[in-house]
Amino acid sequence: MPITNIYISKGSKTYHGWYAHPILYEITIKEFFDKLIIGEISPGCDIFVSFSETIDHIELSQMLDAGATTIQASPHCEIIESTKAFGLNIHYHLKTSDIIISYLALYQNALEILMQTQKKFFARPLAI
Repeated sequence: MPITNIYISKGSKTYHGWYAHPILYEITIKEFFDKLIIGEISPGCDIFVSFSETIDHIELSQMLDAGATTIQASPHCEIIESTKAFGLNIHYHLKTSDIIISYLALYQNALEILMQTQKKFFARPLAI
């Protein structure tokens, strides 16, 4: 059974340090990530990555040292084929966002939007 060495980071924060995981069958690099964070692959390994996190880019390399040559890979590449060709080390870089969405904006429903619109409409003075 093939293995891959995984690292997950977001900016300078490490979510999952280098750790070897089995590749159970041929899937895409993105599917492997999804199965890894839900615990389907290496269930005893606790990976604390939110489901809302998205991958910015993926790098594959032969070696772990800082001077190692890395290859960027598409999330749609097949994992076994990619690791055989470019290296067993996969570094998932998660997107960092400068946009802060307020808690209320995330949970605003249609009724609240209608009520706010109506308040704005009736708050205006009537022109006679």
